[in-house]
Amino acid sequence: MSPNKYISAVIIIIACTTSIFFALFAHEYRSLQRYMGYIAENGKSALFHEEFINQDIAFRLSRAFSSTASASVNETDEMADVYKHVESVNTIFGLNLVGKTLPTLEGTLQTHNPSCAQWGHDVSALPIIQHANTIISSRYSFSNYNGYVFKNMRYYIDLAHNYIYINQLVDTRHYKFSNWLVADDDSINIVRSAHTINIDTTALNDLMQGENIVSHIYHDGFTKKNIISMLTPVFRHNIVKGILITDININDLATSFHTLDRPLLWQFLSLYVTDNTTRDNIIFHSPYIKTADAINYEEPITQYYTLHIKLDAIYLIISNMWLVVLYLFSTWLLCRYAKQQFIRHMSLSHDNVTDAMTGLYNRKIMNVNLEQKIRTLLQKKIAITVISIDSDGLKKINDTLGHHMGDKAIQSLGMAIAQSIRKSDYGIRLGGDEFSLILIDYTLAKSWDVIARIQENLTTLDEEKLVAFSYGCYQLHSDDTLESALLKADDLLYQHKRNKYGIQEPGKI
Repeated sequence: MSPNKYISAVIIIIACTTSIFFALFAHEYRSLQRYMGYIAENGKSALFHEEFINQDIAFRLSRAFSSTASASVNETDEMADVYKHVESVNTIFGLNLVGKTLPTLEGTLQTHNPSCAQWGHDVSALPIIQHANTIISSRYSFSNYNGYVFKNMRYYIDLAHNYIYINQLVDTRHYKFSNWLVADDDSINIVRSAHTINIDTTALNDLMQGENIVSHIYHDGFTKKNIISMLTPVFRHNIVKGILITDININDLATSFHTLDRPLLWQFLSLYVTDNTTRDNIIFHSPYIKTADAINYEEPITQYYTLHIKLDAIYLIISNMWLVVLYLFSTWLLCRYAKQQFIRHMSLSHDNVTDAMTGLYNRKIMNVNLEQKIRTLLQKKIAITVISIDSDGLKKINDTLGHHMGDKAIQSLGMAIAQSIRKSDYGIRLGGDEFSLILIDYTLAKSWDVIARIQENLTTLDEEKLVAFSYGCYQLHSDDTLESALLKADDLLYQHKRNKYGIQEPGKI
């Protein structure tokens, strides 16, 4: 076998394994693309869940504010407690302005309205905002969302009594929500204040009609970062009393889209939200290492916003390293196997184990390797039978019809043998008109079937009816060698020949 054929085989192997590698790699790539969609959907579910919480709080506030229960002794005591804890810092009045002084209130209330008699009655309902994480869990809910805990800021803007309540303590000496406390005729200017958080006029009108809305991206004066706000109206007796606002900041967005099931992937993701109108961005997660983007995924999450997810190429390499190792190892293994097979084939060709006249093996096939193979098969209790075959009357054919007819007789017998045995068997021309068959997994009884097939095939191949043959069949025992078995088969062959023709072989067949 020439070296060029081996090189061609290696090229074919590399082409095949490379094709399989790229097919598997493409499958992994598509899986990651689909996973980007899963990240987007999971994040949207988290934000939708937070939106539901905001609406649920607004509903509970509306129900609390609409309650018409008459004043009781407890309510009078509560109002007295509120009066006692009213504070002022410069022009700002309210509760918990510097630190927590009213035990029943967790956050800070700021107002320009000094009349506690007006807004003091609302204070008992405001803790509803703090209990957001517990009020939404219901054993009757269809939702199985039990995901991420947000640490966002919520605040309630009261339009009836002109105050703002924040769900966390704010030191009024350092910051006051002046953008919401701007008043016209002692009333909060909702139009001007809404524009400070980038709410357009159409959305504001929808809000005042009872719709839930979201803002555009804007720069928050308190956190000094870009955020998004969700706004829900709060009613009292079917009239908008105030607005509940939940801010979605960078940490909240990162919490929403965090890949808890794939922590390694999270380290190679870039995530940001783009405002489709203003083109402002909130970049809420960046990769630890930035090289090149392998996947760039976009999906709208509201009519205002588009989510962008980018996966760095390094993760694609790391996550598919097993595939690279498998590709290299399998290619090397197949090339090594091909080399061994070519060496074996070249060795067999070099030894010239094929008989040119009949296409059967020649005597050289009976070497140490064959002997060892037969010994191994016998140890495994696999039956092996040898048959010795000899043509009858070949000398007379050569003398009377010519050697070319003698060669034709040998070829016919060889072809009949080749057609009668399996690929796993050995058909061997020893020389002249002598043949040996080594039948693997054949008992002595089954070997007669081979003899019958040879005779049947000869009826078709030997048109001149020149060929007849004698045979001897012997099944090997565990202590037999190939040489001893062939000798015993030869003895049986000559016994068969004597039985057919007596002491003297007949002059014709």
